[in-house]
Amino acid sequence: MHLYALAAILLSTLCLTSAYALSPEDEFTAAGCPDTTSPYASHSDQLAAWEDFTSMLYNEKRITEAFDKYVAAGYINHSPLVPGNGANTTIAELSQIVPNVNSDLQRAYVGWDRNGTAFGTAHTKVTGGGAIGIPDSALVDIIRMVGTCLVEHWDVEQSTEGSHPNPIAFFF
Repeated sequence: MHLYALAAILLSTLCLTSAYALSPEDEFTAAGCPDTTSPYASHSDQLAAWEDFTSMLYNEKRITEAFDKYVAAGYINHSPLVPGNGANTTIAELSQIVPNVNSDLQRAYVGWDRNGTAFGTAHTKVTGGGAIGIPDSALVDIIRMVGTCLVEHWDVEQSTEGSHPNPIAFFF
């Protein structure tokens, strides 16, 4: 039994790290990145793509257009709110949420890890979603990029409702 568990862990680790072992061009192709993106990009190109994506998504609420322009068809989504992977699954879920809340993008930036992998990060104030069960909250989205293509997503959300001892909690 323990051997099967160990084998499953090793296999999972290999599968998760295999994407990082691919060249940017190979991962770009395997992920199904749109023709409007590039597997190789300068830091300023990645920041410009991220700022355009976050503006389209959060400010303009043009969900499908933002995803069609920047997100890989094989988008990996680690969000507990989305029932699966893929750009279309995420669009379907966000289409039920984003139009029904107020999203105030606080900051959007791109950072790079020691291997040069780019991660776009957005910090958003979400309000007005009580009618659909979305509490007022602070949301942080982290999306791994290959060039200017968005390929993998994580998020952290914390309710801002109630009283908090820190007067600048969540936003400043």
